[in-house]
Amino acid sequence: MKEELRETAEALWQQHRGKTVGTILGIVLGIAILCFGFWCTVFVLCCGLIGLFVGSQMDQGEDILGTLSDRFFQLTNHFRN
Repeated sequence: MKEELRETAEALWQQHRGKTVGTILGIVLGIAILCFGFWCTVFVLCCGLIGLFVGSQMDQGEDILGTLSDRFFQLTNHFRN
């Protein structure tokens, strides 16, 4: 039984990787919204995206504080105009 489940999971991953990841993320997002509420889930997702951005900047060896301040000023100028 375990071996059949493992083989099925491997086949799904090899043949339908995008659909598998999308389904798992959708289920996790749905559970998070049910457990924590919509706005708390949105806040956690935003924090995760900010972390992803900072981590990718660090991986590329860029100045994180400079890049963040530049983007912040661009965003505030966009809303002022």
